Amino acid sequence: MGISRRRLLHGIGSGAVAAATLPGIAAGRSVLLMGAPENGGPIHLDRNENPYGAPESAMAAMRESLKSPNRYPDGSVLTKKIAEHHNVSAEQVVLGCGSSEILRMAADAFLAPGRKLVLATPTCPILASYARQKGVEVVEVPLTREFAHDLVAMLPRCDHATGMVYICNPNNPTGTLTPQQDVQDFLHKLPAGIPVLIDEAYHHYVAATPSYASFLDQPGDEHTIVTRTFSKIYGLAGVRIGYAVAPKALATRLPQFALPFGENAAGIAGAMAALDDREFVSRSADRNRADKQTFFNSADVRYIRVTDTQTNFTLLRLDHPIDEVIAHFRANGIFVGPRFPQLDNYLRVSIGRPEESREFWRVWDMLPHKPVHGMSHGDPKG
Repeated sequence: MGISRRRLLHGIGSGAVAAATLPGIAAGRSVLLMGAPENGGPIHLDRNENPYGAPESAMAAMRESLKSPNRYPDGSVLTKKIAEHHNVSAEQVVLGCGSSEILRMAADAFLAPGRKLVLATPTCPILASYARQKGVEVVEVPLTREFAHDLVAMLPRCDHATGMVYICNPNNPTGTLTPQQDVQDFLHKLPAGIPVLIDEAYHHYVAATPSYASFLDQPGDEHTIVTRTFSKIYGLAGVRIGYAVAPKALATRLPQFALPFGENAAGIAGAMAALDDREFVSRSADRNRADKQTFFNSADVRYIRVTDTQTNFTLLRLDHPIDEVIAHFRANGIFVGPRFPQLDNYLRVSIGRPEESREFWRVWDMLPHKPVHGMSHGDPKG
């Protein structure tokens, strides 16, 4: 499952390593690479974006939408299209200003003081942040040693006071999968009436495997809310469109807490076009796998452990304090992931374009690393 780091691609020779160890740039200087931001701004390997951008079909649709900026957006056309795409009714689809707004709607709809949110740690922190702002108890259950959700340990934490369960699959920041059967077993054993929000933001990056399937591609559970976003593989992070698919009883509760006209016209038009562009999605997933393998190869020649991942980011094992590493990259024009709970020895790095990854490794090599004479492939938390 995922790309195996136990196989190095042939052809990584001294040239690749030499390119990664060129003299460093001055601290604080912005980096300008071929294909990097035109203004010479920093390289972003911190937000898990599609570094190649949106499909041209979406770009054309958004340009066309700007001919009527005086009109409020009509999200119903996109709602209907998403419903057809997933073979559900339009009443089951809820749009949001990115999936972040969907998570906020869910927090407002199902969580209140006296109720609990049960989730894994570390995982995407957005929903937990919303919950804490509302005075809701957040029950965090550590991931397994394989960085999967420990659903066996989460189950007894779910009781009559539980307002919602959150499962991010693939998980952010670890990039790992929780097997589909484990999730199904958990849902069947869960006390009745507890909504379960399954965040599938990185669904399109998952390689074919019998242990995973989207909960939008199988008969749904009456208490399951599945969220998706156009911010990742579709390359539309800047125009903020996300959505949820849920049973009608749950779906009707979410829009009560939506921002009026929260989805913008350009984003709706871009998402409409992107949803039809399946060739772009396939090409982006293939390109990500190739770029990820190249990144892993560069880690291997340096004897650095990274986690196998089913997303467009990975965790890299550190030999320096994480705050020092983050500051070092920022001073050299590269933004990387933040510190995550229980991951002080790991850095989350988005998979960028080849030239961005080369610059990442060049800056990495500027740190005074201890010589390593071998590499262990033990468990990811080893």
